[in-house]
Amino acid sequence: MTKASPDIAIVGAGIAGAAAAYRLHQLGADVEVHETSSIPGGRMASLEIAGATFDHGAQFFTTRGTEFQNLVEEAANSGAARVWTHGFGDVPDGYQRWCGVPDMTAFARWLLGKSEATVRFDEAVTDLSQLTAQAIILTPPVPVSLSLAINSGLEPPSHVRKTLEAVDYKRTIAVLLVLNQTPLGTPATGAIQLLDDPYLAFISDNQAKGVSSLPALTVHLTNETSLELWEESDETIIHFTLDKLKTHLSNVDVTSQAVTRWRYAGPVEVIPDLSISWNSRPSLVIAGETFNGPKVEGAFNSGIDAANKAMAGLSGGGGESCNE
Repeated sequence: MTKASPDIAIVGAGIAGAAAAYRLHQLGADVEVHETSSIPGGRMASLEIAGATFDHGAQFFTTRGTEFQNLVEEAANSGAARVWTHGFGDVPDGYQRWCGVPDMTAFARWLLGKSEATVRFDEAVTDLSQLTAQAIILTPPVPVSLSLAINSGLEPPSHVRKTLEAVDYKRTIAVLLVLNQTPLGTPATGAIQLLDDPYLAFISDNQAKGVSSLPALTVHLTNETSLELWEESDETIIHFTLDKLKTHLSNVDVTSQAVTRWRYAGPVEVIPDLSISWNSRPSLVIAGETFNGPKVEGAFNSGIDAANKAMAGLSGGGGESCNE
């Protein structure tokens, strides 16, 4: 039975938060997760527009470590993930690219289910003092987590603050296009990864991917182009994208469209620590993809490490973990 006050509270139900909840359940902690959105996943995000469904954040993930690989395979056996493709080039490289089923939010949702944590969706935490847990794990982007800690009177030591304040993020704009029919030029996998295009980074056919019942394209602009167009209107961005799409696809007949902006689409440089903690009351740990590389497995590993640190803090073994 869930106690009146959880041992540990987690802010954010993305992969780092879901991984932390999963590990804390293994360690026997009572956990509560607070998520601003109505769905889990963070940048592993899905959205419905005019009857079409889009993966509009992270499009796939890979596995390298044994623990993550085994867990993803378990999720696949449960129907929450599958291998999408073994490469996006003309000659596949053989390396597995995984996606969630039915969409990219599924893996985080599955992890949270295994954690048996109490998850409170549509609940923005604006002051950490409203949480009654003995330890708190923060998994939003670092500037958001740091601001929340400081505004809650739980400022980190000066050298930790300096490290966190130095974190900068890339930006990504995703253009979402509902189509009248499948465009010409889409490969069988439904995805085109563009390594040399100065404007477009990735094109995903959500219908071919199995996400949408209707033809629907997600087009990610490059980080550089996203930054240049960040303040432009949606109309301008969509017009620009459709013009650049002509190089790669034809017969793109759009019936509905939208733009999503990812302000925190991945760190410019990563922090070498897996997570950062400091002794406050309650003890705090900051985790996420910034601490182990801008990839799903990196966020997972950071969440696992944050859970271990939070548990150590409960037993009096915690402390500052940031290198000076």
